Parts: sequence; structure tokens; C-alpha cells
Amino acid sequence: MKFSCVIPCYNAARWLPETLDSIAQQTYPVHEIVVTDDGSTDDSVAILEAARDGGLPIHILKGGGLGPAGARNLAIEKCTGDWVAFLDADDWWRPDHLQRIYDLVSPTDDVVYLAAAEHFSINVNRIVSRSDAPFKEPKSGMNQFKYWQLYKDHGILELSSMAVKRSRLVEGGGFDPAMRGAEDLELMMRMVVDHTWSYDPTPSSVYRCNNPESHSRKGTTNADCLVANLRTLIKLQKEYHIDSGEIRGSARTVMSKMITDVEPGDRPWVKDLAWPHLSKKQKAIFKVAIAAPWAYAGLNRLRQKLKGNQYRPRQVVPPAS
Repeated sequence: MKFSCVIPCYNAARWLPETLDSIAQQTYPVHEIVVTDDGSTDDSVAILEAARDGGLPIHILKGGGLGPAGARNLAIEKCTGDWVAFLDADDWWRPDHLQRIYDLVSPTDDVVYLAAAEHFSINVNRIVSRSDAPFKEPKSGMNQFKYWQLYKDHGILELSSMAVKRSRLVEGGGFDPAMRGAEDLELMMRMVVDHTWSYDPTPSSVYRCNNPESHSRKGTTNADCLVANLRTLIKLQKEYHIDSGEIRGSARTVMSKMITDVEPGDRPWVKDLAWPHLSKKQKAIFKVAIAAPWAYAGLNRLRQKLKGNQYRPRQVVPPAS
């Protein structure tokens, strides 16, 4: 089995040496590393060229404002491996990452591999959490409906821990460039329709969170992130048997956050997306809220205070004593 590693890169010179070194240290060697430099103005390209000259099998492609999804798609087109393993330019792999993928998927017909990840905060310079893994042991042969349930319950989705069979990527068309903020979720859900996938609860990648220079963060607005999940539900409603109530709930969340979190210029198109999926009662409430956003924001703050903190499940890693 040959692994192609795909990396979208934009001004990642600060992180690239650690990222590339983690690939070089794999116990199961990578077949190739395909990097799309999406218009970097720092030393990213020079670092990539030096690593290539040092023996890493790196192919450098030139993007130019493609964004994360487009940059990954350009790299996927040039891959020659059997599987494509994704890695962001500011993340890194544990040494056994590719070996764990091989061990789990090689005896199966699965087309996607996912694993847990650890989350490294640059604010405190340490690992602060890890994925809320639903299993104690690796598991394969799961269907699309199992993924959707596990995503809702455990939030399992770590792109730098994901690998996809290249033939399935080509067949399915890669990332949707129109998706910003949930292109990884949309890809995962689309890839496993009528196929099976594997999950490994042992973290083998490290995600660098709170990075203001992240390529994904740079190319994504608050409005993009807000509507991404709703867009995914609408797009894949039929394939996943998603009921209208679930979409209505997502649309309600979009409208609520639009009033307080979205720039005025983005509000019309956000509303146009969510509005048709609301109930009559919800539409009546939001008409009032849009007319008096300050009052709605105050009530919303009070409601959040009463509910307390709520967040997607993660296993918190306390600081070392």
C-alpha cells in the first residue's frame, strides 16, 4: 500500500519543519508528499525545497488563492498512491500514524480511515485535549449512518488523522470548493455513502489549535463557518435520511447566531439559506428579533448563562503537575 500525503500550505514557515519531520519519522514510509503552496510570501517554499533536496519525496505545486479545499484538490490530482493521507501544514503526525492506517484498512474494503487526535494549543504551548473517541479498540466496516450518529454524539472529525482511498476520492470528486468551514465534514459524509470506513481511537496526529495564521481560518469568515453544517445537511439529506426537524434545528441555530455574530453585509445571504427551513412560529420570532437585535442579544446572553457552558465533547488533558 502506497500513501500520498497531501498538504495545503500558506505562510506556514513557522510550522513546516516540525510537520515535515513528522512525516520523515514514519515507521511506515510515505510514498510521496504533494504540497500545494497557495501563494505563500514567507519562507515556506524555501523550506519545502530544502526538505526535498534533503531526500523527502516532495512535489511542490503552485496555487494562488485557491483556498484549503481547492489547494487539496489540486494536490489530489497529482497523487499516485493508493491512499491519500491529509495533513495540514501546522499539524503533525505521531511516528506510527501511517502504520496504524495500514494495519487497520489493508484487510478491508473500507474507503476512509479516521482516527482520534490530540489538540495542541499555541496559547499555552501544550496538548490541552484529545478527541472524544467512541470506542476503546479500532473498528472497521462501519456504514454512513454509523458515522453520522457518531459525529453528532462525539464530534469525530480530524482531517489530519484522515486518509481516503484515492480511487474513491477520484470517483467522488474530492473536496467541494464551495464549502468553507465544513469541507472536511462534507467530504467525509459523501465519501462513505454506500461504502464503509474505519476508526482508530488512538490519537496519531496532533492538531495545532488557536493558530491565527491557519490557512483554513484565513480563508473562512464567521458567516461561512456558521452555515457550513446546515449546507452539509441540506446537501446530503436524502443520502443520510436526515429529517426536516434536524435541518430546522440547524436553521434555527444559524438564524440565532446570525443576529449576534455575523457582519451586516453577510446577513442577507445567510438568512436566505436558513429561512425556508424554519417553522412559521420560528419565522415570527425571528422577524421580531431582526427588528430588535439588541433585545434579542440580551435575552440570548441570559439564556446561555442559565444553560451554562456547552461544547462538543473532548477529553480534557490537564496540565502536568
